[in-house]
Amino acid sequence: MKVNETTKFQRCGSLFFLLLAGLGIGLPFVLSLAACLAHLPFRPDVFLSLGLVFMFIAWMFLAMLIGYGGLTAPFVKRTAKSVPKLPYNFNSSFKGRGGILYIDVEHGVIGFISAYNPLKVQIFSASRLSKMRTIASAWTGIRFVFYIDGKKISMPTLLTNKVVSTKTGIGAEAVSKADTFVELLEAAKSQAGRR
Repeated sequence: MKVNETTKFQRCGSLFFLLLAGLGIGLPFVLSLAACLAHLPFRPDVFLSLGLVFMFIAWMFLAMLIGYGGLTAPFVKRTAKSVPKLPYNFNSSFKGRGGILYIDVEHGVIGFISAYNPLKVQIFSASRLSKMRTIASAWTGIRFVFYIDGKKISMPTLLTNKVVSTKTGIGAEAVSKADTFVELLEAAKSQAGRR
């Protein structure tokens, strides 16, 4: 099967930057303008002060949304609907904060929808992958990590604000899930090397 590969991995797309600019800069100053016009006479010093306060609040809110993968989730979900129409057999998938990973072991192909570039499915030969491994730490979390063209992708298998031991049931399950996806990525890379 011929792979229609994405030539260059793009973690962030233009939509992400437009959302950040619109919600983090534009919206606060529009709200500030509305508040100032509601209480005439218009004062530029009040407009600027309110705009900066609203902008600070907006960036705090955006930081939380980005951290939990919620900013572009509707776009990722809509793009994911197009994956079954692709000519690949993605028999394994993993959805995390950073996006959705699809693996076709049989053909040595992976697909990835980045949460920061949510409007397209990027397709890669698994031969472009490197450094697949599980990272299991009670302090920093449990995840599997891999690199596409030297760019790191981290997919947490356990999302919690609590310290979780890797020896507990939930910790061991998260480590097992991470190990499974590392094995799938390695198998896909091995298969891609045979083609």
